[in-house]
Amino acid sequence: MSNDDNEAPIVSHARLRAYAPDPPATVSVQNLSTTIRHIGRDAWNRPHKAQPCLLLAEVAFASAFDSASATDRLGTDTVHYGTLSKALLSRVEQRDDTAKNRGDFDALTVASLLRDEEGLWRCLTGLDEPFGPEHQQDALGWDLAGGGWLDLRRVARVSLTVALPKASLLGDGVKVKMSAAFRPAGPGGRPSYAARAMALEISRLRVPTLIGVNDNERNAKQFVVVTVTVEGFTVVEDIYTEIEAAVVKAMEESSFETLEALGAHLANVVMASKWRQNDWLVCIRMEKPTAVPLADCPIVEVRQRSG
Repeated sequence: MSNDDNEAPIVSHARLRAYAPDPPATVSVQNLSTTIRHIGRDAWNRPHKAQPCLLLAEVAFASAFDSASATDRLGTDTVHYGTLSKALLSRVEQRDDTAKNRGDFDALTVASLLRDEEGLWRCLTGLDEPFGPEHQQDALGWDLAGGGWLDLRRVARVSLTVALPKASLLGDGVKVKMSAAFRPAGPGGRPSYAARAMALEISRLRVPTLIGVNDNERNAKQFVVVTVTVEGFTVVEDIYTEIEAAVVKAMEESSFETLEALGAHLANVVMASKWRQNDWLVCIRMEKPTAVPLADCPIVEVRQRSG
């Protein structure tokens, strides 16, 4: 990587797409299922507990599948999704064994599964992860053929997500997503980062909450479904259970009349985390499933940036 990569901005995933808009071709693998036994923490914040793990990968190409489309054969203008899937699963198994052999409860976190020197990001791109101090180093085997590596000269954007569907007590799980957009490179040029993004999502927490302006809503709690997303999340430690606990406590103790006020309060709670960094963008998405009888739910979203 060139030293210019130090200047690649850290942005939200929504903004990252502007660096590679409307790619002409995309290959993705959704919800690739495996099991981890020594990576991350479970819903009770316990390390070294087996739990299901889903992997999601998306590769957006800078040009169309001209060769593959014309010849009906896989070539260098695409990526074999079967090989991609096997490479990712093999790397997760390898990192899980590493954590077991080290015997350290914090040997490998969900974020480091993506980011460490033998993690999923390097497995897919051949590059050092874009958030640590080493990310400006040279690319490693980025144009190797026949393996899990991508030829990044042809790639506009890459996204990798690790999802733990059982890592939340009251929600649908936890996701850590890392993505990057790449600057165009000539045939002999090395790839470099144009922009970077990393996010934590705690999905669809269902918490009984006193919320609403109507008389009946002031007399009993109702379920509010909350999704917390933290963009700019470059923390390596597993803190999702701590953030979930703080959000749930705040909801259980609150008595706001409006979702707008509740959302602002929850954003402040997340921002008050001891792990907070100056470039966090916190999004609180709230749903009230029982509020409008003839609709699925009203939805309010609140975003707050630190710094």
